[in-house]
Amino acid sequence: MKAMKLLVLMTALVLLGSGANAFADAVLSVVPSTGTVSGGQTFTVGIYVTGPTVSHDGTTYTSPVTDLASFQFDLAFNCTVTASGGCTPGASNLKAISVSEGPFLPNGGSNLTFFEPGTIDNGAGEISLIGDAGLNGVTGSGELAEVTFEGLTAGSTDIAILANSDLQLYDSNFDPIVVDNSVTTSPDKETFPTNQSLAAGVSVAPEPGTLALLGTGMLGLAGVTRRRLVRV
Repeated sequence: MKAMKLLVLMTALVLLGSGANAFADAVLSVVPSTGTVSGGQTFTVGIYVTGPTVSHDGTTYTSPVTDLASFQFDLAFNCTVTASGGCTPGASNLKAISVSEGPFLPNGGSNLTFFEPGTIDNGAGEISLIGDAGLNGVTGSGELAEVTFEGLTAGSTDIAILANSDLQLYDSNFDPIVVDNSVTTSPDKETFPTNQSLAAGVSVAPEPGTLALLGTGMLGLAGVTRRRLVRV
């Protein structure tokens, strides 16, 4: 029932906002709790939002996102980010376990929200249509959602918000909020790219047991070689 209410509300936002102009900007970041994990280890990845970053007289200012009322996006993993904003599938280094609502949109419990954790497809390496809709808009910076992963096979992978048509943010007036690299909201200040991070890299190390077995095997091989040398 909760997912159905969110779907209806998000559909209404898209229809009502489709002809509107964008008046605000948002910066999204993918932030893993750690950059390296072991096989079998679980960890979390936070999806954070803030406003544009500007520089003025040598000082950097990070502004809040303004009046964010709803959002949705797709999250890809087990892939490598491309210049076009996609993520080319790779090895199955990670397994997605769960998606939970972040504290930003609920605003300490003062804002009624309808959260949708999306659909996890570990085979495709994607979580589709993670979304949240609030009764009111929230201004500030914070965590939108948190995803729990488990490390599987050794290797490196990107975790990325896909820059596709499912990436949508709206304010409480049903106007779209743009996720963009450029700053256009402070004409009296020098603007520069916000360095938004729609992706982050994670490395999975071999399980400690695997390393131990490998080490034991190498020692055993060395012993066999030594005995052969002695016999000769």
